[in-house]
Parts: sequence; structure tokens; C-alpha cells
Amino acid sequence: MSTRSQFLAVSCLTALGVLLAACAPAAAPAATPKPAAATVAPTSAPAKPTAPAATPKPAAQEPRYGGTLYISHSVDPRTYDPIQETSLDTHSLVAPSYSGIVQHDPLEPTRVIGDLAEKWEMGADGMSYTFQLHKNVKWHDDKPFTSEDARLTLEVVRKPPAGMISPRQEWLRAVDKIEAPDKDTLRMTLRYPSASFVHNLGDGRMLIVPKHVLEARGDMKRDIVGTGPYKFHSFVGGATFNIVKNPNYFVQGRPYLNGITWYIIPDVATRYAALKTGRVQVTPPGAQGLTPSQAEVILKEMSDRVNVYKYLSLIFMGYWMPYGKAPWNDPRVRRAVDLVIDRPTVIKLAMEGVAYMGSFMPPGNWGLPEAELAKMPGYRQPKDPDVAEAKRLMAEAGYAQGIKTTVLTRRAHPVDKTAEVIKTQLAQINIDVTLALQEVTTFNEMTVKRTFDTLVRPSTTFYDDPTATFGLSFVTGVPLNYSDFSDATLDKWYDEQDRALDPAKRKQTVLDMQRRMHELVPSSMLFWYGAQLGVWKQVQGLKPGIGLYNNLKFQDVWLAS
Repeated sequence: MSTRSQFLAVSCLTALGVLLAACAPAAAPAATPKPAAATVAPTSAPAKPTAPAATPKPAAQEPRYGGTLYISHSVDPRTYDPIQETSLDTHSLVAPSYSGIVQHDPLEPTRVIGDLAEKWEMGADGMSYTFQLHKNVKWHDDKPFTSEDARLTLEVVRKPPAGMISPRQEWLRAVDKIEAPDKDTLRMTLRYPSASFVHNLGDGRMLIVPKHVLEARGDMKRDIVGTGPYKFHSFVGGATFNIVKNPNYFVQGRPYLNGITWYIIPDVATRYAALKTGRVQVTPPGAQGLTPSQAEVILKEMSDRVNVYKYLSLIFMGYWMPYGKAPWNDPRVRRAVDLVIDRPTVIKLAMEGVAYMGSFMPPGNWGLPEAELAKMPGYRQPKDPDVAEAKRLMAEAGYAQGIKTTVLTRRAHPVDKTAEVIKTQLAQINIDVTLALQEVTTFNEMTVKRTFDTLVRPSTTFYDDPTATFGLSFVTGVPLNYSDFSDATLDKWYDEQDRALDPAKRKQTVLDMQRRMHELVPSSMLFWYGAQLGVWKQVQGLKPGIGLYNNLKFQDVWLAS
């Protein structure tokens, strides 16, 4: 089966009975007028639902109002800040409380549609965008939303003040000026026409925060004040995170649900059991969802009650080596590491075989062709020539007797398992690895501060686009460039591809970039994740978006009877 065909989502069909009689939703009126304020809100310790029983699916049900959606989550959020945080640990919890200027359509994810912007217009020369914003939008604290909120948020993302991290700064690289000519209009002027601009602005993490809170507090680490379909209700560390319906949401007739509760369950097996018993109706997105073997059991035993969606999550696992620190500053050492890694074995042992070999762009649209990758040193099989060449490079660099390194990794599937496999494989060229397994908070802090020798860590892009992907991890100076890699030629090509409006010319530049990166090894690319999302069939209007950070607002999700 080809890589592309493996990406197709699969699901098992039929329906599900009532999860909780107390939370049974009421039928939505046909015209979907704006619903009344929620009357049922989760407490700080919501009652656990009982396991639902299978029932026949009613014919052509209309969306229904009411009920609480229960989702599993792996860890407490480090902060609530949608600007500075990169992890799903934060974004999957706070995204339903916020809005962006535009967004990727939850039902047609390749299409960009409005969010806070009711409509927009591009200038004839492609150098400006004018967004007409929805009128009379309110923040969750009842203060009015204006274009000044959007202008300040995007300025902070584009030019973060001292001490603030902006992981998505590069995605506004084409912007020259942001203006708010009146309270309902936002104008963005570009330095050059950009092929990626609108898609980048529609990233599920490009969320708008309130000016009055940001200026008063300095950041959004401790506050959740948005314009989105759900309002923050309560958080109990290690237990639950709860949001409730926003009765003043600017989208008519949304959301359908009374609220959403996440159960914070660190253990993989316990999260799996929670789905099987019906304690939760949805698993987390990405690697913290179902493992491949768990997904197969669900498909075999519960396909009448639970859907399993299999998809490419746009996360890659990398082995990061500090570009300016010996011995990793020697390109022969980095190249030797990249050669000796046996990627099919890593995928088999760390991901139960459900992941995809790829280059520095996701497999498929922008990635190197499968046929080319299969012949490439480091990817080809059998491995004997690559291991021999890796040993030769190590000897030439003066490290025939070996290197000792401590690899920072995280106590979480599949990061820790990947590090264990890498340790074994690097021993073939006398690299003696000690694993430093850390909990998520320490792991993230050490990564940000670069207090590690080498690192096994995933990174993710929100969309299959070169500016988003390269700008996240491989451009000089960006925060998630964990190797602190820098190459003037690649930076130049990166700029050229973002300016290229001819798709064929842009793709050729992107392919050339990846070929050069395989020579320089800014990170050893191990695999692109496959993901398995488990969803009880009572849950309607929910499917994976492109990547992990889109389609997290749940405004169109409802519970069938």
C-alpha cells in the first residue's frame, strides 16, 4: 500500500445509545436560532458517565442541543497561553474558548473560511488584506471585542516583546504593517505576495486574545478570556478541566453542547479503558490517543459503537543535535548518526508499525518522492552500506573510539520508546547513550533553555505547507529549531519559496531544500506520526482536521440520542 493511500481515514459505522440520561440533548430547532444560555454546567468534579449501550441509529437525525462531551487528556496544561505555548497539552483545552481571524473549515479542512472575520478582500497586487470583522462580538468577561484586540495580538505574535516566546512568529513573516482603521476592520499589508499567508493566519493556534487582559497581565498564562463557543469553568489539577457553553457566542445557533469535560489521565492503558467503558467519548488527538494495537481491538470488538479515524497527524519525531556544540558541530558526526538509524525498525518498535518514513516535509504533497527516499542513504535497505559509511565518517572525524552523550527525552509514549531504540542503534558506531527521562514540565523547560546534550523530541506543523513547516523548526533563530541549526543558503531558499506564486517553481525549491537538509542534518528525521482517534458514535460533527491543531473548537459537535 502506498503512503498516500495509508493516510485515508477509516471508520466503523452505526450508532450509540444515550450516554447519560441526565445530559440527554434536546432537538435543535430547524432554523437553528441562537440557543438559550446553558442550564447544565459541570462542577469541579463532574459525575462519571456510565458505559453506553449500542442502539440502532435513528434516520437522519438533526443536530440536538444539550449534553456534556467527555474527552481524555494526558497531562495538566503547563500554562493557558495560546500565544506562547506549542503543545496540545495546552491548545486542545483552550482552543474552544478562542477564535482566530480565519480558520480551516472543520468540514472541508483544505478550505480557509472566516472566523472573527465575516469577510475579507485581497488587494489587486496581492500585497494587502482587509478583514471585515463580525460586529457586536463580546469577550467572555462581557467587554467588547474590537479590531484593536486583533491588531495587538498579531503584533505580539509578529514582534514578541522581550521575555516572550512566539513560536508562530515566522508564519507572519510576510507582514509589513497591521492596522485597525475602525473598530470592525483589520488591515494587513504585506512586504511581498505570499503563497502561505492566509493558510498561516488560519492556523488553529493563531488565536486572538483580549488587549485589556494582555496589557494588564503581560501574557495569557493564567487567564482564559476568549470570544469562542465555550467559556472556562474550572480546572482541578490531575483530575478535570471543564468548559461551558458561551451564551453570547457570535455564531448564530452554536454551540450545541452544554459543555465539555476533559479527564486528565496520564496512563495510556487507563485512557484506553476509559474509552472502552464509556467514561470518555473521545480520545486525545495525536500520539496520546489510541495506540495502533488498541485501535485494532476497538475495530474488532466495538465497531458498532465506536469510530476509529486513522490519519497523518503532521507530527515528526526528530533526533536533535546542537549545531554549534562539539562533537555535533562536525557534519560528519551528524551524518554518521543519520546513516546508522534504521527507520523501519524505529517505526516498528516505537510506533507498532503505524508511522511513515519521510523527509523534512510530510510524505505526499511536498515531501521527497517515495522512490527517491527509498534509495537515499539513511533510508535505503539493507543497512549494511550505511553502517559501514557511518563508521568511516566517525573515524575520519576522530571519534572511532566513540562518543558519550546524554539524550533528553520525555516519559510519554512514544517519545521514551523512540529514545530507547535510538540508543541501541547508535551503539553500532560507538555512541554511548544515557537516557535522561523527564516529566513533561521539566522536559519542556530544558528544551526551551537548550540545557541538553542531545534530544529526542517530536515537533509538529499545523498544515502541509513549507512556510509553516520550515518556519517552525529549521529557519535560523526560530524558537522550535531545537538544534539551533543555521544555513544561509537554506534561509535564502526558504524566503524564495514563500514568495513564489508559481506552484511548480515553489515545489522545486522545496524539494531542493530537503535534499540539502539531508546533507546537513539539522535534525535526524525519524518518522511522521500516524494517529488513531477513537470517537463514540453518539458524538456527531467531529472528525480529525488537517494535523492536530485544527478543528479543536467543537462548535458543531452534538450528541445523538
